[in-house]
Amino acid sequence: MDLLFDFAKPAVGKGLVGRREEISLLVNSLTEKRRGAAFCDGAKSGRATVIRNALSILKDRCLDFVTCELDLFNVRSYEDFIRLFREVITGCYNDVNRHNMLPFTIDFSGLPDDKILEVPQLIAEESGRNIIIVIKEFQNLAVLDGNGFSLADIDEVWTKQKSVRFIFTGSSVNVMKDVFEDRKLFYYITTLINLKPLDRGLITEYIVSTCLNAGRVIGKDVAEEICRIAGDSIWYVKQLCSICYSFPIGYITLPAVKEAENALIGNYLPHFTRIMADLTPNQINFLKAALEGVRKFSSQEILDRYHLNSSSNVFRIKDALRKKEVLTFEKDDSARILDPLFEYWLRNYYFKER
Repeated sequence: MDLLFDFAKPAVGKGLVGRREEISLLVNSLTEKRRGAAFCDGAKSGRATVIRNALSILKDRCLDFVTCELDLFNVRSYEDFIRLFREVITGCYNDVNRHNMLPFTIDFSGLPDDKILEVPQLIAEESGRNIIIVIKEFQNLAVLDGNGFSLADIDEVWTKQKSVRFIFTGSSVNVMKDVFEDRKLFYYITTLINLKPLDRGLITEYIVSTCLNAGRVIGKDVAEEICRIAGDSIWYVKQLCSICYSFPIGYITLPAVKEAENALIGNYLPHFTRIMADLTPNQINFLKAALEGVRKFSSQEILDRYHLNSSSNVFRIKDALRKKEVLTFEKDDSARILDPLFEYWLRNYYFKER
C-alpha cells in the first residue's frame, strides 16, 4: 500500500518537491558533459530522488545507458569491494550481452583484481552502449584508503573510461567532502552536486495541496510549523505529515502537529541520546556554541564562555565531531549540525532553559 506522504522511497511525480535544478544538472552531466557525479550530502537529503528522476529522464529520452548499482554498506575491506565489483559487473555483462545483437565474450575467470576495474569500459566498447555505475555508501571504501590500496589508483583507472559514468553517494558527509572537495579525487569524471535547502514555500504548498486532495484541511501556518520542526527536511516533513494524517480528524491543527512532534521525537530519542552519550563535556559545550551561531571558536571570550579550555583543544573537538558525523564545517568555517531534527531536539529539548 502506498503512503500518502511516502518517506521510505525516492520521490517521483506529485511526491517530488523541488530538486528540478539538481536533476537537470545530473542529466546534463551524464549526457552533455559526459561525466558522472558526486553527492556529499548526508542520508535522506534527496540524493536518491535526484538520481532516480535523472535516470528516468534518460530512459524517457531513449538514451542508450545501462545502469548498475553497487551498495557498499557492508564492505569492510578492499577484497570485499573487489568481490562485490566483480559480481555486479559480471551481472551487468550478462545482462548487456543477453540483449545485444552481436554477443561478445569477456573472460572473467582469469581476470586479476586490478583489471576487473577496467571491465566496464570493455563492456561499453563491445556493446556500443554507455554504462552508469551508481556507488552507494562510498565512504566505506574511502576510509580504507591507505590500508593496502589507494583511491588515487582507482581514480587513475576510472578516469580513462570514456564510456562509463560513475555516480558516488555516501551517508558520511565529512568523508565524502574530504574525498571530493578537499582532495579532489575523481575530479575529471564527476560533477560535484550540492543539494540546496528546499524552499519552504514549495514544501508548505505541497503539504496543503496533498492534504486537500486526501480530504484533509491544513492551514498554511500549520504547514509552516511542520517545516520549522523538520528543518525543511522533506524526509522529516513527510514523517510528521504521515503521523498527522493518521489522526482521525478532518482539520489538522497546531495541537495535532505538537502531538505528531512528540511522537516523532520519541521515535528518534534513543538515537539522539546515544549521540550525546558518546560526546565529552567539551564536545557538548562546543555543540552548544555551534547551535548558538558561534564562528570564532578560538577567541578568548568564546573559550571562556563555553569552557573550551584552549584553541588547540578546539581543533581536537572539531576533528572529533567531524569524525562522529555530528556536524560539518562550511568553507567560511561556520559549523552546521548535520541532522535537522537532531538540531531541533538540541535547541528545544536538550539545551532548553528550565
